[in-house]
Amino acid sequence: MKYFNLIFSFVLIITLFNDQIISQEKSNSLLSEYDFDGATLMKLSNSLKEISGLALLNDQEIIAHNDEEGTVYTLKTGNLEMTGKLKLGDGKVQKDFEGIAVVENYAYLVTSNGVIYKFDHSMKNEFVDFKMFKTSLKVENDVEGLCYDKSTNSLLLACKNEAGMGNANSRAIYSFNLKKMSLEITPRFVISLKELMQKYGFKDFAPSGIERNPVNGNFFVLSSNPPSVIELNPLGKILAAVRLNPKVNPQSEGITFLKDGTMLISDEGQKKSGTITVVKLKSKSKK
Repeated sequence: MKYFNLIFSFVLIITLFNDQIISQEKSNSLLSEYDFDGATLMKLSNSLKEISGLALLNDQEIIAHNDEEGTVYTLKTGNLEMTGKLKLGDGKVQKDFEGIAVVENYAYLVTSNGVIYKFDHSMKNEFVDFKMFKTSLKVENDVEGLCYDKSTNSLLLACKNEAGMGNANSRAIYSFNLKKMSLEITPRFVISLKELMQKYGFKDFAPSGIERNPVNGNFFVLSSNPPSVIELNPLGKILAAVRLNPKVNPQSEGITFLKDGTMLISDEGQKKSGTITVVKLKSKSKK
């Protein structure tokens, strides 16, 4: 009987511990706190009709780019008024640029085949020099999202298609070490399509953007098919998912956050103007 009580107590402790972990994960999730129904849709100028990536530049500005030219634009966070632009090299660089990230004075652009372009965004000249860093990723991986992870001093590259060897029926997010300036072979996160189907009914998930939320430190991954956002903790566990309104977000390409947690989602204009959807936390939207 003594041994039975010890075993029972041990099982009870483990159960309570696991329940506490699950509870902490749920409480740490922030996605359900966003007011998507009360989101504001803001139109952009014709120069950003094919807007792709977004990143926070400073307290007053964000930085954005189109998907076919090496030109980046700075916009005011309040009204999205354009405050400047930089062109890579001689201004004639044309690649399939899909994501942007900011690390102090430097900005990074990534192409769909995994080539990273580094340049100094603080330069006042219209044309800026850049450096290129090739990775082992290919067109088949289809890199669509880029963000900075300060905790690991790395860039995270979200792949829309092939996840790599041993990761069938998944989507992968790779890490680019900024100290070594090289890609880690093993994905940082592997997103199970089976899990997304079982838990949220997603028949597919095609990452088109990624950003770390400054409020809770989790990663928000944007998808264009279906239009949706999922939330991952720093270990890559899926905490939550939400579908976006395809009429509001028909072709979501980029995601970033302001320092107060306000979410910005960019959509390519197709035949209309490019847009940025501003989604506030419910507590913020009520103020």
